[in-house]
Amino acid sequence: MKKFIKNILILFLVVVCIFSIIFHKRIILCYGLIDKFLSFKDNIAVAQEIDINTSSTAMDCRDVLYKSTNGVQLHLDIYSPINQVYKSSPVLMYVHGGAWAYGDKSIPDVLTPILNSFREEGYTIISVEYELMHDTEKFDKQVSDVKDAIRWIYKNKNVYNLDTNEIGLIGVSSGAHISMLAAYSDENSFEDEPGLIGYPSKVKYLVDCFGPTDLSLLNTSDLNYDLSNIFSSIDDIDKTKKMYNPINYVNKDIPNTLIIHGKADELVPYESSVMLYDKCQKENAKSELILLDFSSHDFSGISKEDIISFSTGLLKFIILNSPL
Repeated sequence: MKKFIKNILILFLVVVCIFSIIFHKRIILCYGLIDKFLSFKDNIAVAQEIDINTSSTAMDCRDVLYKSTNGVQLHLDIYSPINQVYKSSPVLMYVHGGAWAYGDKSIPDVLTPILNSFREEGYTIISVEYELMHDTEKFDKQVSDVKDAIRWIYKNKNVYNLDTNEIGLIGVSSGAHISMLAAYSDENSFEDEPGLIGYPSKVKYLVDCFGPTDLSLLNTSDLNYDLSNIFSSIDDIDKTKKMYNPINYVNKDIPNTLIIHGKADELVPYESSVMLYDKCQKENAKSELILLDFSSHDFSGISKEDIISFSTGLLKFIILNSPL
């Protein structure tokens, strides 16, 4: 009996050692991020006072041209890893919101603590600029820009020491809508920059923060004058909505998707995210859904409980999708 127990213990230790060797990077990442999250959670009052419309100056960045079409130059901000953990750095690419026609690639302060935590654990953060929507550029150009930014990463992976097997997207509002279309569509679709044609545009996972999944559900009465004019100039609005509805692109092969939405959102109904999640389940596509009880659009009105739910859900999702 003693010999049997001894053999069982030896076998258990061997299994633990093998598990630790295989998953050691993910274990280290998990412990590192949990430690930072607990510190963030303890200072939640400070986090609640952050103005979501201000941008961070905590991250050093460099403006890098990634495409130039029709006289419009577009750039990336690259935030390098604070600590070199991996031989090639995993990538988190941020796509800003702003109702398609506004905003810029500055990272909002509400996301900075989380993204900085990943930089400390060896990740590269890339924030992408895309051409804002106007009368002659509607949806197709914005999706092409984000897709070309991914292609640029593949083209320049050796220059910036990037791991193209570990690319994740984080999109907010209209940026989430664009990100879903870029991630869910075929690799050779939405091509624009001649110098990037032929490069892959595949990503490993996607974080969708209150992005419109079905444009027919969008509350257009709240759109401002400029955006209302843009939408009214679309010849076949029903065809356009169908073509640019991310939910129509869902199949079992889309990247693993984390869907986050606030129940108090009056601009983009949270039901649209529930519909996306249900469609993913129906198509056997990997997805998770986090509903925030008090947060409205763009994280405004976010509560302490919602910050914790958002942060823990996001960290858990990215850790589970991190390199082994």
